[in-house]
Amino acid sequence: MYIVQDLTGSRGHFEPALEAAYQADLATQKIVAFHRTALLCAVLYSCFAVLDLMAVPSNVAAAWAIRAVVLCVTAATSLASRLSRETFVRRYAMLTCLTYLMWGLGIEAIIMFTRPDDPGWSTYYAGLLLVSMALYGATYLRVLHASLTGLALTLSYLALALGYQHMGERGDWVILVQNCFFLIGANFIGLFSLHMREHFSRQAFLLKNALKRDLELEEEAKRQSEHLSEHDALTGLPNRVRFLRRLGELLSQRDDGSTVAVLFLDLDDFKPVNDRHGHAAGDYVLRRVADRVRGAIRASDLAGRLGGDEFVVALPLAVGQAELTIERLSAALRAAIGEPIAFGGEVVRVTASVGAARCPDHGQTAEELLHAADQCMYRSKRRKETALAA
Repeated sequence: MYIVQDLTGSRGHFEPALEAAYQADLATQKIVAFHRTALLCAVLYSCFAVLDLMAVPSNVAAAWAIRAVVLCVTAATSLASRLSRETFVRRYAMLTCLTYLMWGLGIEAIIMFTRPDDPGWSTYYAGLLLVSMALYGATYLRVLHASLTGLALTLSYLALALGYQHMGERGDWVILVQNCFFLIGANFIGLFSLHMREHFSRQAFLLKNALKRDLELEEEAKRQSEHLSEHDALTGLPNRVRFLRRLGELLSQRDDGSTVAVLFLDLDDFKPVNDRHGHAAGDYVLRRVADRVRGAIRASDLAGRLGGDEFVVALPLAVGQAELTIERLSAALRAAIGEPIAFGGEVVRVTASVGAARCPDHGQTAEELLHAADQCMYRSKRRKETALAA
């Protein structure tokens, strides 16, 4: 059973097999989150194009061209993830990190086309904060991958500010420090949020699997209970309740060209087995008899144990074949049951008396057929006892 302590191994990850199951369970969520975030990016990138008119008045065309490239690549990546789901899931970390880097670098590329007197020169860095929020809040990246991506965005902005905007030389240290502080702070908050979310996600996965396992065990226990309630515990054959229900179903499926016969079997020499060899031997004999009954009938026939040393067989038959088939099967069952049984170094023998009844000659319902076959079996047993006495 899965337990919460599984989280403590291997830096908060599960053991390999469970980790693979966890990642597979996240596959659909990864794809859905990526598509929704890509759509959100497309909306924001398009909406912010209006701000370019005020924030980058000196080079609106270049800003729009960069936005168009980012939108096209994002759309292509989103479409590819739909067309090749397995590849996307397998390369999820790499593709997601590259996509977020592209979104961030797109903002920085727009900044490169601004002039010092454009508002976007010092304010567009805030777009990196939006990318960082999505990076940590809308992905299923591991902490290491997300932190490296966030670090790359922060360092690339620092390189842009120092190497292209020359903020250090221009004396804009206050703006640079503030911007870097907010970016670094956003990354730390995002990392904390991501770590907590992953922890709870793994806890939820463990609980879901534990619940699933409990439900499976409960369902299995229910199936076993139902099986035991309708099957003989010793032989595994259907008991009286199940046999009568299945016999009723066979009767309901009968048409004018078919009939259903019932054979009632009673072991003749069973009590001496228990008396001479013990109940363990008696149970063994009953199990072997059940096996022989199963082996003698067809796949379409139904065998059951009513209790004690009484067995029954129901068989659907064509009307023209009924008498011959009943005679042959009765003989086959008597012969199979009469074969010697080895137990504890000794040989045990039992025989069987068989009575037959069929629908509609001897009854219309399952209970009527069973009773008629039972009566026929007792007449056969009495004839056999009379013959032996004589």
